[in-house]
Amino acid sequence: MKLLEEVENLSRGYVRKGGKDNRRQQRARMLALAAFCAAEGAHSLAQVGAGHVIRYWRATRHLSDATRYNHWRAICVLWSLANKSAEPPKPHAGKP
Repeated sequence: MKLLEEVENLSRGYVRKGGKDNRRQQRARMLALAAFCAAEGAHSLAQVGAGHVIRYWRATRHLSDATRYNHWRAICVLWSLANKSAEPPKPHAGKP
């Protein structure tokens, strides 16, 4: 199964419950990370780890701190949906 399809399938149930607009936004953020990781060569969510997330933060330096925090919250949800044990790395606050 491709990475994007895997994330779509995992997040489908998440979007159905709770605040619909926010959950759709969170799903879009999850898919943005999945697309980034797929471009980096990952084929499944099992191959995605902290290194991918750190490279994602470097690629999204142009976004505001609040937006990056929202992306991090979406990645945390994705981590829990994928039953990953550790918390994903947080983005550094402030522009370099």
